[in-house]
This record gives sequence, structure tokens and C-alpha cells, in this order.
Amino acid sequence: MKNKLFSTVRSVTAIAAIAIVAVSCKKDAAVPESSASSKSNLTTNAVPSSATYTINGRYANPALGPAGYGTIYVDLATGAQDSVATFLGVDVHFTSTNNSVIQVPSGSTLKTLYNTSKTFASLKISDFTGSAVASVGRNTSTTGTPNGWYNYAVPGGVTPIAGFFILVTPASGSPYAIQVTAAAGQGTATSNRGVYTIKTGVINNL
Repeated sequence: MKNKLFSTVRSVTAIAAIAIVAVSCKKDAAVPESSASSKSNLTTNAVPSSATYTINGRYANPALGPAGYGTIYVDLATGAQDSVATFLGVDVHFTSTNNSVIQVPSGSTLKTLYNTSKTFASLKISDFTGSAVASVGRNTSTTGTPNGWYNYAVPGGVTPIAGFFILVTPASGSPYAIQVTAAAGQGTATSNRGVYTIKTGVINNL
């Protein structure tokens, strides 16, 4: 689906917002385990259940630059979010321009994976073989392997990259996988925000 994010952009200071097309908050059915099939289920469904959340960015004027948007703090366990760092446990930060850059709090690590043959449910921690990164935002790679979760092009705007996954590992607690599935913009050229759909779930398999 094409979105209209940043479609009015003619310069960095005129970037239009990113927004979500789908705003679902359903939870996928968990894969049941039995004593006979638990090993098989963990192998094929390393993320046995997932939730879909809408991340609402903060409205700001692009002329103010990335700092003008502030940061959105997200609790991946519940989908709760706020503009102040009040969440405990696993969380991520959506920051910078249109809150399109994903970061993690101190003590957590962030890794990425690009693999178009993988499904979200089959992701394993061992799939993420690359080094930890400080943040994940727009793809700027000049190779066939993206280094960001979205591409941007005029006039289509922002397009999440299929097969791009993110691993968040906290200092304590369970690791989470994330996939951004939709993004578009809300507002005007002078006051806008990004709104994103993410799929997330705990990874139970190494």
C-alpha cells in the first residue's frame, strides 16, 4: 500500500509526516504446546504469539528539525506509549524526524535482520548475526542489504521494507522481535507526525 508520507517535501525542513493505514490491536492466537510437539512448535514458531500496535508520533514543525519531534517511549509488552520515559522492562524509543528512528534505552541492545524468506513467527535470536546498532531509521544502504526499516522516495513517500526485522534485547527480561508493517503521515507541511503499525512478540527460541 502506498502512503503519502513526506509527499510534500521539497527540502529537509519541509518533510511531511508518516502515518499508519492500519490501526489494529489484535493479538494473534498463541501456538499451543504439548509435551509431544513443544520442540517442533518452538522450532517453527520461535515467536509463537504476536501483537499489533499503532505508534502515534508527536506533531511538530519540520522546520524545527529532528529535535522538535521529541521521543515516544513504547512498552512492547502492552503497547503503552508516552512522551516521557516512564515504562519498565522492555521498551523502545521512536525519536528524531517524525519519530521514525527506533532506539533502545541504555542497557538494551538493538540488532537488525534482512531476510525476505523469513516469516515473523519463525524468527529466532540466532538469525540476528550482525553487530548491535545504535538506531534504525531510513534505509541509506547502497547495497542490496538495507540498513533501515523503510525506504523513502518522491512521490510515493515512505515504504516499510518487507523482510526487515528488529531484535530488542533488554538487560534483563525477554527479547522482543519487531517488524514495522505500515507507515504514513498525518497533518500538514508545517505541523505533522508519523504514525506506524508494528508487529511485535517475545522470541522464545535461540
